[in-house]
Amino acid sequence: MKNLLNRIFFAFFMASLLLPVSCDGLFEDIYDTPPVDESFKEGFRPSEGPGASPSRFTLMLQATEYDEWIYVDLHKRTLERKPIPTTLTGEWDGRSGWTYNEVRGTQFTPFKTVRTDAQEDVEHWDFAVHHFDVKTNDGEVLETAYSSLNELPASSRDFSNETFVKDVWSTTNAIVDLKEMMGFRVGYQNSMINLPLTGWAVMDFSNPPPVYSSSDKVYILRMKDGSCAALRLLSYMSEAGTKGFLTVDVIYPY
Repeated sequence: MKNLLNRIFFAFFMASLLLPVSCDGLFEDIYDTPPVDESFKEGFRPSEGPGASPSRFTLMLQATEYDEWIYVDLHKRTLERKPIPTTLTGEWDGRSGWTYNEVRGTQFTPFKTVRTDAQEDVEHWDFAVHHFDVKTNDGEVLETAYSSLNELPASSRDFSNETFVKDVWSTTNAIVDLKEMMGFRVGYQNSMINLPLTGWAVMDFSNPPPVYSSSDKVYILRMKDGSCAALRLLSYMSEAGTKGFLTVDVIYPY
């Protein structure tokens, strides 16, 4: 009975990652393209209201897919997508691929690795997003105690003595394969991940189905050229309720 309850819980949990699902069955057509939300316009939007300035803007990303990274260039305010490799076409670099883990709560037990080509990054980028996951271009991130960009000090120099966190190599963050999710088996891309910034989306799965929310934190991204940006995730879904539509409040340069 306990094992059955675990499976039911896990089913609700994984289904919520992929909403919307088909009305014909809980897991039928879960890999279908999410419905288009015409009200969501991806890109960079000037900020309005209190705190508006030339350096403050809203970043809107349609990050509903699990098979790509969206590369964000804050310097030029551009976006570019790159697919996640699925095969190995040359010599293996010794670490790139998909790691399949048996997932039990917060415990990950790897049981298979599929080798692939290394992820191809774009030429110019500052950070990249995979659904809710984030990596930086040799940058580092500080999670602050602030919950609004309006509350921040005038300059990022006020954080110069704080501890910023660099990306780490992870085999348990970027989900790419959910076909065996009913067997508690999930495939993850082996990838660099910035754990603090990835935490801008919070999952509470104490009771199924899981409840998602923003961490309500402001993050300082310090890039490899020394410039800084302030980021806060305002929303993780579209007005239609589809997860993976990210709205981010940004100050750059900060």
